[in-house]
Amino acid sequence: MSAMTKSGRLSRIGSFTGRYWKVCAALLLLARHSLAYGFDSGEAGFTAVVGGLQVPYKVMAVTAMPGEELVIKVPKATAATAAMGALVKDSETRYRWTAPQRSGLVTLELTRAIEQQRMTLNIFVLRPTADIRDDKLDGYRIGQYPQQAYRGLAAYEAPSGLVEVTSAVMDTPLSPHFTLRQFLCKQAAVNGKEFMLFRPELLLKLETILRKINERGVTADTLFIMSGYRTPHYNASIGNSKNSRHIYGGAADWYVDMSPKDGRMDDVNRDGKIDRKDAGYLYSLVEGLSKESEWFKGGIGEYGSTASHGPFVHVDVRGQRARWGRR
Repeated sequence: MSAMTKSGRLSRIGSFTGRYWKVCAALLLLARHSLAYGFDSGEAGFTAVVGGLQVPYKVMAVTAMPGEELVIKVPKATAATAAMGALVKDSETRYRWTAPQRSGLVTLELTRAIEQQRMTLNIFVLRPTADIRDDKLDGYRIGQYPQQAYRGLAAYEAPSGLVEVTSAVMDTPLSPHFTLRQFLCKQAAVNGKEFMLFRPELLLKLETILRKINERGVTADTLFIMSGYRTPHYNASIGNSKNSRHIYGGAADWYVDMSPKDGRMDDVNRDGKIDRKDAGYLYSLVEGLSKESEWFKGGIGEYGSTASHGPFVHVDVRGQRARWGRR
């Protein structure tokens, strides 16, 4: 073997060894992150399709109007039971559930006996907005939704119903890491009752963001939702756009508040300061996800601190790309 051939072989071996150890180091770092942060994505181990929405989690909330039928597609050997409503099995992989006529929370369980996998669907049967009188529902001021959908888009059509919220359902999980309480309007309840709306697609997006944040080594078991649903009345009172995605339950203003939990953004970019750059770090993370997944498209906004709030990020599920506030 010539000196040149031997040298080339040693170079290739060295190059391979270098790449090998880089991969090992990356895997070790990922393992350390998993052990250190112990983040559980809450995935069920199987996916159900509920009303066209793909649900991969152990718990997920959806909505239905009174009497509405939801088609639920499941893997083979999956049993379904519902506390209320009419549940019909069409085939080995398809169920039809019809909501009761009365608004409220109904639990539907999906179980795969062989794999010991389970999924809970928290289905909120909505109170029809047709019951609103003088802008109020049971005394709770809703206000008025725009009569015409913004640019004719379906995502901006006035909702047919709202979630009726009492203390009994306030802490219901909407997904593995978020509860109903986190998305309530800042408007005070009336006679122990208030109304709101959420979009399951937004929950899926927030769960994906939270998982990605933890993969980056930022410890968080949820996101602090600074503003979720807003009634049109409350939205107008703070001077926000009448077509805000918040009034449709499809937007969230949020930040990471874990270390410590003090009502303000954490130093997520680890530069020793808490400022707009932390919101920018999270904005870039969400922007990256939007490039990876088509369903992730929607609005992203970056905000700095003011006298009334710290830095935060806005995300929504408007169904089209929109960006603002980026520096």
